Amino acid sequence: MGNCLKIGDYLLDGDQIITALIRYKLLEPMVGQILLDEVLKDVPLSKQELFYTLFGATEASVPDDFEGFIHQWCQVKGVTLDYFSTVVLRELQVQKFKQLRFASQVESEFLRIKSDLDQVEYSLIQLTNLSQAQELYFQLRDDGADFAQLSQHYSLGHERSTGGWVGPVPLSTLPVEVATLFRNEQVGIVYGPIPIADGFWIVRLEQFTAARLTEATRTDLTNRLYNQWLQAQIQAMTAIPGTIAVQASAPPANSIERLPVAAN
Repeated sequence: MGNCLKIGDYLLDGDQIITALIRYKLLEPMVGQILLDEVLKDVPLSKQELFYTLFGATEASVPDDFEGFIHQWCQVKGVTLDYFSTVVLRELQVQKFKQLRFASQVESEFLRIKSDLDQVEYSLIQLTNLSQAQELYFQLRDDGADFAQLSQHYSLGHERSTGGWVGPVPLSTLPVEVATLFRNEQVGIVYGPIPIADGFWIVRLEQFTAARLTEATRTDLTNRLYNQWLQAQIQAMTAIPGTIAVQASAPPANSIERLPVAAN
């Protein structure tokens, strides 16, 4: 009898696992990871890289008994050597691959999508009656009415509970009509009534925070570029007829092996 995958009270054989991968939309992610394995063969980790990644920033030198160090690290973390070799080490290779392949593209990607990363805070009143919206707009613009009080009293959206205050939120999440106005960065200006869907918005920009290329943003953009690349690899593979198919068992042309660590 072949091996089965046990999940709680369920036992899944090979055919059932294949069915589950397709049913739960896990086949494409698995294809991506298998394709990634081929790439990672050319991304070795030196003992020095591995030591400093696992041990953290330190002036200590790489221990002579490196295998003993790995054994001790696994014991402290409560993982087996097999898990370290097949999961931990691979994840470190993935992170190194991301830096090697995409770090140089981060600045140009940031400039390309910077406007989508800008953050805003604003006041909002949502209404469905145009005449009422115009009246409130003139009260705000000409009479100095209190925006928070009007929003609490008249707004039909959730923002009425915060006195109309919304944010900070990415500028890219706003309706394009509002985002275009806010890109002028004119804080305190009341705009409206703006037709949005089936209603009308009255808005006032309270704060505009331009996106900066921080370390956190670098990491996010690196992951974004990596995910786009991986999805493209998956699509290219699945577009070829017969590349992915269920067939009778046969000796695999390629198998998943343990990942090597470079000597240095």
